[in-house]
Amino acid sequence: MITYRLATTKDNQQLIDLTAASAMAGEIALRIDRQPDFFRLLDMRGESKVFVALEGDTIIGCVCVSLQRVYVGGQIFPIQYVGDFKVAESFRNKGIGLQLCDDLANYVTSIGADLAFLNVSKGNTKPFSFFKNRPNIPDFENIGIFNIHQFIGKKRKRVHPQYKIEPTPVTDELIKFLNTHYSKYELGSVITKEKLKDADVFTIQNKKNISAAMCLMDTMDVKQNVVIRLSWKMKYMVKVMNFFNRISGNSKMPLINEPVRMMYIKYLAVDNHEKHLVKLLINYARNIVYEKSYSFVSIGLHEKDLLNNCFSGLRKITVSSVGMLLTIKDNKSLIEKVKQGVPWEDYSLV
Repeated sequence: MITYRLATTKDNQQLIDLTAASAMAGEIALRIDRQPDFFRLLDMRGESKVFVALEGDTIIGCVCVSLQRVYVGGQIFPIQYVGDFKVAESFRNKGIGLQLCDDLANYVTSIGADLAFLNVSKGNTKPFSFFKNRPNIPDFENIGIFNIHQFIGKKRKRVHPQYKIEPTPVTDELIKFLNTHYSKYELGSVITKEKLKDADVFTIQNKKNISAAMCLMDTMDVKQNVVIRLSWKMKYMVKVMNFFNRISGNSKMPLINEPVRMMYIKYLAVDNHEKHLVKLLINYARNIVYEKSYSFVSIGLHEKDLLNNCFSGLRKITVSSVGMLLTIKDNKSLIEKVKQGVPWEDYSLV
């Protein structure tokens, strides 16, 4: 008999095991590890609930929802971030995913929630079927493609004769600068000191005022993407890249059974999207990951984000995902504001 309930911290290991068993397919197949604490990443996302399905005492499915605060049209709104939706392979196509979504829907409607966001890999349409045609709840709407740029670490440390990048403490000035920038995005994060407590912050200043800021996160202690399989094409490419990387001073690419060592650019705010400052900060981050023996530094940007135009000449691998948004209260004007603007999502927490 299948039963359903909210997860507790006692379910930690079972949730870790379920996540690890739900590998991501593709030319690079990945196992997602959430060692040592499944709930740590959820805590970083915000106040969270985990709905689980069990056969006996064994967890066979889960879906999570986290409360966040975001900007829409320059005003602050609560939003429910839906993630970690998975069902053990041998229990799929038995209605378990639908029931988990029913439990999730009942919860978010009971608390009077409105906006909800879902992120899925480009080309993966399966999750959409679980969230369609639900009684009294509109369907999720596609708000566009997000490009996840993974910049390869670089040994050479670039400097600029005019601009100096400096480590910076989290100050009220920094918080104000970041919120001024991210309030111009749709679904931009409302940034607090709490969100930056584990970040390494670097700024460029002009006449003692911040003109650019980058916040780096290392989440290897809360999630690890382990390579479990490579297509023959990718095996050959990685072999060639690693051979030339030793010569060119680029980071080593991960091999099978190795984690993809990666840092994330959680926030990148540059006045007027100045291309030379963006590239200067990206290259600075590339050097940091190289020195840590990591492979990549990653940032996720919506396809309409002007920052996408600043990366010419930088070695990177880009993958894509789709952002899906719904308003439970059928507030179409909110959806339209998001669609007409430039949406944002924090991919350090995905």
